[in-house]
Amino acid sequence: MVRKIRKQLFPVLFLIASLLYIAPSCQKDEKPGPDTETDPIAALKSYAYAIMNDIYYWYKDVPKNIDAKPIKSIQAYFDTLIVPVDKWSWMMTGAQYLSSETGVVETYGISIGQPIEYYKDYTLRVRYVHPNSPMSDNGVKRGYQLSHLNGTPVSTLISNGTYYSVYAQKTNSFTFVDLTNKSYTFTATAREVSTRSFLKTMVITPTDYSGLPYNVGYYHYLSFKAGMLDDINNAMSTFKSAGIKELILDLRYNGGGDGRATTLLANYLAPASADKKLLARREHNDKYSSWDDDVQTQTIIERITGSLDLNRLFILTTKGTASASEVILNGLKPLMTVIHIGSTTYGKPNGMYVLPYPEGNYDSPQFVFLPICFFSVNSVGYGHYVDGIVPDHYRPDDLYHDFGLQEDWVKSVLQFITIGSFPPLPPLGQGAASSTPVFRLPVPEDSPNYGVYRANPPK
Repeated sequence: MVRKIRKQLFPVLFLIASLLYIAPSCQKDEKPGPDTETDPIAALKSYAYAIMNDIYYWYKDVPKNIDAKPIKSIQAYFDTLIVPVDKWSWMMTGAQYLSSETGVVETYGISIGQPIEYYKDYTLRVRYVHPNSPMSDNGVKRGYQLSHLNGTPVSTLISNGTYYSVYAQKTNSFTFVDLTNKSYTFTATAREVSTRSFLKTMVITPTDYSGLPYNVGYYHYLSFKAGMLDDINNAMSTFKSAGIKELILDLRYNGGGDGRATTLLANYLAPASADKKLLARREHNDKYSSWDDDVQTQTIIERITGSLDLNRLFILTTKGTASASEVILNGLKPLMTVIHIGSTTYGKPNGMYVLPYPEGNYDSPQFVFLPICFFSVNSVGYGHYVDGIVPDHYRPDDLYHDFGLQEDWVKSVLQFITIGSFPPLPPLGQGAASSTPVFRLPVPEDSPNYGVYRANPPK
């Protein structure tokens, strides 16, 4: 049959029978699952088995002798099909997928981390706050310390393994210590919040930072959302109007997203010398190797009205920088002067085609499968960075200041632009006094399936 591609808000693909289902003659020695009369999710298992034996990057290594019938959940069955080398493929419910695309989630509106790396500080600190959320309503800012939930020290909740179950309650009492070391308590209720794809857009002038030779842009981009491309357009328009010559692109917590947002951002950032050059191309398995040279699986720089004219691009990363964010970093490195600051990225050099079940139902899928279908490489062929991309200049994430001129990474870049050298690393004393509880709270990037790079296949 002819392969169909769904074109709508959701960036993903619709692969019909020729891609998703293996012909019966190819399956005679394989065991995709029990028959539909005795297993209520047999059809779902068969669907998962078919895609993992076809478009999946490691299809040759998928187990062929699994007895699917006793496996009661599709998640457990899908996990049996993932090969050991693959730490990235995953699946989710349709509701979770739709929520991730719209940005509407029920939340308190903060991300929490610990300055353990370098600082050895185990206090819980706010990494960022979503605007118009319960936390922003109560004045919480990046760098604030969360000390208690419902009057109980968070160190106690972490040590006894109940922090997340308590935090997940719809209403909680929170005690924070602000940036002036003042403690305050309030009660908040989680609610639906429309999160944006960015956290901050800022033009820094020579008046803001003495010695700057020209205006510098700062863009904290949080997620590559295809439904929020205007967030990119608006930020770039601001920077273009301000005539910036350097841009600080903050991707430290950006776990990736859609290929269309990736392409748009690259088109704005790449210099005129990179126009019509390759940013990235996809490498598929041998069944689809013909796609590797297809222009539709290549991301070609096409500068557009409003593209910036930058002297240099500074990209900030942590382990929370993954997938589409790494494509931007890896793809632009050979095309312009990119100075990479922070810590090593997550290491997700590959991407997925998003496959809904029922097949082709992107409006109301029951489940969505995201198997790794390709690796992404740049114009010089580099791309299998499974251990992450190492920065040019290491600096620990500064969880003691809000984003802006006082935050260590921004200050460091501005000094580099001004005098050509980075400052010494920050002093250790900021959090040392509160580092007694040696308990680490897992964060999203600890997940083996963290990070997303979605793209469309060729027609």
